[in-house]
Amino acid sequence: MDYIEFLGTGGTRTPVQGTTCLRVSPRCVIDAGNLINAFGDEIFTIEHIFLTHSHLDHIIDIPFLADLFVTRKSTSLKIYGLQATLDDLRQCIFNHRIWPNFEEIQLIGHSEQTIQLIEIQPEERYDIDGITLIPFKTDHTDGSCGYLIEKGGGGILFTADTYRCSRIWELLDTKPHIHSLVIEVSFPSSFEKLAHDSKHLTPALLESELACCGRNDFSVYVMHLKVLFAATITHELAMGNLLKNGGAILADHDRIAFVKQG
Repeated sequence: MDYIEFLGTGGTRTPVQGTTCLRVSPRCVIDAGNLINAFGDEIFTIEHIFLTHSHLDHIIDIPFLADLFVTRKSTSLKIYGLQATLDDLRQCIFNHRIWPNFEEIQLIGHSEQTIQLIEIQPEERYDIDGITLIPFKTDHTDGSCGYLIEKGGGGILFTADTYRCSRIWELLDTKPHIHSLVIEVSFPSSFEKLAHDSKHLTPALLESELACCGRNDFSVYVMHLKVLFAATITHELAMGNLLKNGGAILADHDRIAFVKQG
């Protein structure tokens, strides 16, 4: 694949839109907000899931994926995250109460466990299928991160859910090969307190954050709009001219190429 495909882009799950999920290679995704519907019959090709954090809209398909994989796969589904995120999965999901603990359940006919939870470290490189993923800490939950995604000399910065985060702008300023920023905007600017309390962005906050960056030559893509406020957020983004350099509000199945053309 020469592109990232956005399988889920919504800040709310609806009948026509999934929540956060990015396909970065045939076998590798970031987050699991819309895996089963998006992959369909190809679901068993997934081998690696890198998580940004443990909120339900980012992990929702993982328990069902484990349930599907236990009788069909011969190798463990590898799930990567910062320690706090993996702790949440173990304590709150795979605890034999909410869902069986598939870390302890072997694949039928094989010696490996159904899932393998793998701790990652901020700012380290992880190479999968010719793609490099570099997690960086964000300001959302304990254990939340975004990813710098690199392939073929191009870079895409995916923030996932976050409030104000200086590391985003440091990365953009120091790595000119990053040609696209994918950032969340969840609420209208009138909901500044809710955005602060829930650690999300508004168009006004995005505008003030963009001013922290010394560069202005990258494209800005926005996702994670809360469906009740999508029209207002869209209007505010347009009025502020915030979708810069050919950027857009992302929809499910949109793509961004690793290497920018032109």
